Amino acid sequence: MPENPTLPPPQRLHVPMSDGAVLAALRYPGGSAPSPVVVTVTPYRKEAAQNADLVAAVLDAGYDVVVADVRGFGGSTGPYRGVLSERESLDTAELLEWLADQDFCDGRTAMVGGSYCGVNQLLAAVRRPRGLRCIAPWIAPTDTYRDMWKRGGIPSHTAWGARTFLNAQREDTRREGLRHFYSELVDEPFDTDLFHRVDLDRLDVPALFIGGWQDYFLRGTVRGFRRAAGPKRLLVGNWSHEPFLGPELRGELVAWLDFWLRDRGEDPTAPGANARLSVFGTDEWTTRGGWPEPDWARWEPVAEPTPVAVAASLLSTPPAPPTAVHPLVDLATESGMRLWGESAAFDLPVTRSTALLGHVGLSAVLSVEGCDDVDLHARLSVVRAGGEVQQVTEGRLRASHRAVDAARSGTAEPWHPHDRAEKLPQGEPVVLDVEVYPVHLRLEPGDALRLGVTVTAADESGSPATAALLPGTVVLLPGSR
Repeated sequence: MPENPTLPPPQRLHVPMSDGAVLAALRYPGGSAPSPVVVTVTPYRKEAAQNADLVAAVLDAGYDVVVADVRGFGGSTGPYRGVLSERESLDTAELLEWLADQDFCDGRTAMVGGSYCGVNQLLAAVRRPRGLRCIAPWIAPTDTYRDMWKRGGIPSHTAWGARTFLNAQREDTRREGLRHFYSELVDEPFDTDLFHRVDLDRLDVPALFIGGWQDYFLRGTVRGFRRAAGPKRLLVGNWSHEPFLGPELRGELVAWLDFWLRDRGEDPTAPGANARLSVFGTDEWTTRGGWPEPDWARWEPVAEPTPVAVAASLLSTPPAPPTAVHPLVDLATESGMRLWGESAAFDLPVTRSTALLGHVGLSAVLSVEGCDDVDLHARLSVVRAGGEVQQVTEGRLRASHRAVDAARSGTAEPWHPHDRAEKLPQGEPVVLDVEVYPVHLRLEPGDALRLGVTVTAADESGSPATAALLPGTVVLLPGSR
């Protein structure tokens, strides 16, 4: 694949790993040597056009950039050990230390990148490689079971495996990658050691967490920021799963790198000003000190038992209200928001100006007859005074995974251990505590909040089933302080 013509010709690097593998990388010199080196490691090929915007932004700031292929992809050798494996994060740490020792590097490195190229930063950073001064993961998960492959215990983002491994250059990676992904990750229902959770208590490298209100990894972004042990900053804008640099991201990224790599500018992690959050659907931004503690309000939307059709699958649900969806979300149809319909909806009229900021909690009381398991999908939308529907956030849960670990849960943030399946009792109410992704929203009189739900069968029977949402269902709304 030819290098991107918009970038200067790169130097090709071949970096030896401790197990005999070699990582292939491209180095783009950005200034006078030696200088700090900014690194991204990708399974999507180091020459890919999607890297160009990021590389150009960092080069313009005067830094060297190195883009490396993950082992077993592109020009990198070595046996593939699985998605985000221990070996892969060790490779990244070894790459960083190798770069720190090169004549063109002044001993300081940083990592940047989105999605997969964000979570691999986190997994490498907790190894504390020598020379790593900061990281900048955006739209990135921190828990590959809950954020990535099994949201709410439901297989999600499953098209990623076919797209990624069928495009791998090496035959053994294609075969092993597809086998591992579909025979192990997708087929495993419970949270086992096949999945990875970043040890945020050990994340003491300065970290810039960037997310989007409509991104399906938003939970990981917010959780990473709140739990990381070291200096940190949070930026959340009106974005979906878009690993591209707009003006806001570019400015934040350059300021972040300048502070940690060149001691320039003001501390972006300063108390009282280390979180910048846009207001959903607007150009307004607010600056805060950390993630807020809301004033909670209860909404009980279900006044009487309400039938909810049990769909055979999401493919058989009604179309969602029309909302523009970024193509990258379309590619991951079972993962993105706004891609499924609603079998029942409940509205809450807004009578005064209201601001919401934080997680939304849903405790749904559901009764099901005719099947042993269902998936509950819940969406929160705003119906504006003129009738326009804006889909804001969503959550989901497989009913058989409804067990909650109270000790690890917070308000509106249930922690499901996902370690067992419990069949639904027929015709009896069960409580499904659903984690709905955070919002930052302004509401005015004449608007209405809408809870939309869809129930789909998740057992093997194939028989007709019925369900009802019952009184006692509660939505916790995060009032902004």
